[in-house]
Amino acid sequence: MPLFSRFVLFCALMSLVPLHAQERDGSTIVQTPGIALVKPQPWSKPVEAEVVKFSAFTDRTARGSAGAGYFVLRLPSGKDTQIPSARIVKLIIKPKTTIELIDDSQRKELQKNIDEIRATIAAVPSAATALADYLKPLQTAASRYDAGEVMIGADRWETREKNRLSEITKIEFRLRRAMTEAKIKKDFDLDANADFSRLMEFAESDAALKARLDAMRLECAKLVSREEQDAILVKLQSPLSPSAATLLLDQLKALSDPSPRTVSVLRQADVAAELTRGIDDLKQGFESLWSEESLSKGSVPVVPADITTQIEALTSKIAVFHAGAPPAGIWLPTSAFDACVILKNALPTLQARLSERDYKTAIEETTALSPYARQIGSKSTEAFKTLKSYANGQIAKFSALVDEGNTLLPGKDKKLAVAKFQEALAIMPDANLEKRISEIK
Repeated sequence: MPLFSRFVLFCALMSLVPLHAQERDGSTIVQTPGIALVKPQPWSKPVEAEVVKFSAFTDRTARGSAGAGYFVLRLPSGKDTQIPSARIVKLIIKPKTTIELIDDSQRKELQKNIDEIRATIAAVPSAATALADYLKPLQTAASRYDAGEVMIGADRWETREKNRLSEITKIEFRLRRAMTEAKIKKDFDLDANADFSRLMEFAESDAALKARLDAMRLECAKLVSREEQDAILVKLQSPLSPSAATLLLDQLKALSDPSPRTVSVLRQADVAAELTRGIDDLKQGFESLWSEESLSKGSVPVVPADITTQIEALTSKIAVFHAGAPPAGIWLPTSAFDACVILKNALPTLQARLSERDYKTAIEETTALSPYARQIGSKSTEAFKTLKSYANGQIAKFSALVDEGNTLLPGKDKKLAVAKFQEALAIMPDANLEKRISEIK
């Protein structure tokens, strides 16, 4: 806003028209005091003009016709008087109170107004006394500004340095608030911000402010980084595939100035990676147990003590890991670990079934355990297929021998039939078959 407007010096000083946006509809009374320089006659010289003070006026001049029409001036007594526009040299509105004078552009505009009033006094000496009341406050303001003060409000002065510091504090507060309250931090462009640009101008001669602005730039970058981190952390709260989780974690690792939550999540991810390696080692341990030759004979391996120790250690670590409430997106192959635990506990029972030649129960158990074996590895998967095939084969042999014995009975070859039945019992115990043999004998 130009100083002329800020000082609200409604006087045109060198011309009558326009009167700075005053009403000219011929009926509106402008409640603004001032003075009119009025000639005795329209043809009189301006130097002959006299001062007429007024408290309000109405503009009833004719548009487009110089000197036509008149002004209605309300005198200090309250009486209205009509003066033809042709007799009025100037209509000067009393300046309103100066409310701001803080920079050189305002000072230049102020000087322009001072010079115009002086020029008017020189042209119309009779106006000197009246205009002196207008001129004095302007000259006083100019002198105080030139002496190092600035006006920050109506008759409120302070040193230019104090005002500069106050202005910097105000702008810094506003800028910091805008920066921290921005809903989308990455869209807050510090370099394009008018307040930041203004502070940079101040900083050209203020090293301390320059340091604060550099710190603010870093803080802005941190806010953007935190915003990105928060967005990634939100995504990690949902279950994700290992590849998707790895991609997000890599993005977190690449960001500067990680937040405490980010540091915690990355540590949890490292623990998860360590546990995953431990589970993979455990799976390999199970994969190495199987011997095709032993399996083909229905022999289940004994789980070694080191695998049991591994399981116990991993069980404790996994419990601690879950107690830390890691994001759902940090993947941990717990299903494979659970499968290892289940097989470790189930193998002795399965071996007992095979040793007892309880092949039907062994088949049921191998069928139930096969899905867990598939989570461990291909060798474990094939091992349970082999064990199931072995049990089915033994049952098939048993059934075939029983069938052979049954075919011998009609021929009254009981001894041979019993021999077949006993051979079948050697493969798999069967109470019904044992009873039958007793009955045949």
